[in-house]
Amino acid sequence: MPAVPPNSLIAITGVSGYIASYTGLYALRAGHRVRGTVRSLARAESLKAAYEKQGIPVDELNKRLEFVVVDDLSSEEQWTKAFENVDSVIHGALSLADLSDPQLIPDAVSAALAVLRAAKKFPSIKRVVFVSTIWTIAIAPMHRDRALTTQDWNDEALRIYENNLPVDHDPILKRAFPFFPYTVAKVKAERAAWEFVKDTSFDLVSVLPGLTIGPMLHGELALTPGAAASGLKNDTTGAEYFPNQWFVDVRDCGRLLCLALTTPSMGGKRYLAVAQRFEWNQVYGIYRKHFPKAQVPKDIEGSEPWAQELEFTESTELLGGWISLEKSVVDLGKGLGY
Repeated sequence: MPAVPPNSLIAITGVSGYIASYTGLYALRAGHRVRGTVRSLARAESLKAAYEKQGIPVDELNKRLEFVVVDDLSSEEQWTKAFENVDSVIHGALSLADLSDPQLIPDAVSAALAVLRAAKKFPSIKRVVFVSTIWTIAIAPMHRDRALTTQDWNDEALRIYENNLPVDHDPILKRAFPFFPYTVAKVKAERAAWEFVKDTSFDLVSVLPGLTIGPMLHGELALTPGAAASGLKNDTTGAEYFPNQWFVDVRDCGRLLCLALTTPSMGGKRYLAVAQRFEWNQVYGIYRKHFPKAQVPKDIEGSEPWAQELEFTESTELLGGWISLEKSVVDLGKGLGY
């Protein structure tokens, strides 16, 4: 499948979100036009102002950036209006208010299929890129004794969750279980997408980010950068909620998603977006080094990195390298005024 050329019209769902806002920025920098969907136009001006601060002139934004309201993610009719004359779609819009909410599962599948059914109506659409998650392969601290690849799926989480199996007897399962609804939602939505595109003129690429950290482009703190930023206020909430795992900087995630638009060889594949394993104690150490006036929690006793190995050579070669944990959390802190 040919990649989309410069000046293509790219639809980015939930464009005001944490990852999607950077994806839109890099798409604009690559010479594309962007049609971003938002649930309300209230955040559109904030994002537009953020892009201007990133060096994109207002006259260019007025020509190459537009917004359309999609307030029902399962509405094929709304997606159809949003995708008219579009060349490619990047879809990641999903409510993340509560990762443990079982309603995420039907909502994610319904939204994914609505997006794909709408996209199928337009021969102009060459590729759909899905924002998935590393958890579709494995959730920390669960692990297998081999390096996992994008050929793997987290069937164990599905088996436990769908059969309502007990987890309290196993500390590892108990720690991972709060994230099972979100994981099951993403697995089912992505698998539904791969099945759907067997009968479409466009192809599919799926990007699987790890825990995403890095500076906010605009708006209030999103869930994962908020978890990391809690360590600047002598607060261990982030570490208590999210186990040690693999991380990726939000900017690298956005870059990989944009590469998925323009790289023909990426079609029909899944790609991990992960830079390195991290421990929360590393994050706290970086904060102490760079922000000595911040109130940083004491190190967590007995903390160990996630044992799971991953194979993601192809993603690394495409990007040419990853932003380090240190740069990611430092830029997050600076962006918050520390």
